[in-house]
Amino acid sequence: MSDADETSSGKERSEHAEQREQEGRRTKPAFNDAQKARRVDLFVDTETGRYIVRGGRGREHVFEQDGELVTTVDRTRAAHLRRLRNGRIRELSDEEYEQFEDFFR
Repeated sequence: MSDADETSSGKERSEHAEQREQEGRRTKPAFNDAQKARRVDLFVDTETGRYIVRGGRGREHVFEQDGELVTTVDRTRAAHLRRLRNGRIRELSDEEYEQFEDFFR
């Protein structure tokens, strides 16, 4: 298996994302959630620089800066807000938002 597999939308998913899907995690909605995401649903992980897309039903999708899907996790709103308060994630800058839109819009 290659490091990244291409989805039907042409976007890439990492091997990790493929494994998570096989384990029953909801990775398939990731690109749909990313395309529909409002700016208030988009964050950056302050340690890795990865995009965090907050989807429906507690889904959070993690994307590399080049748009490759890393993984999807289930996270409560309270846990999400805690990560925002403690600085683990932050809102996107204007430049980061434009870059995100280039990949997913």
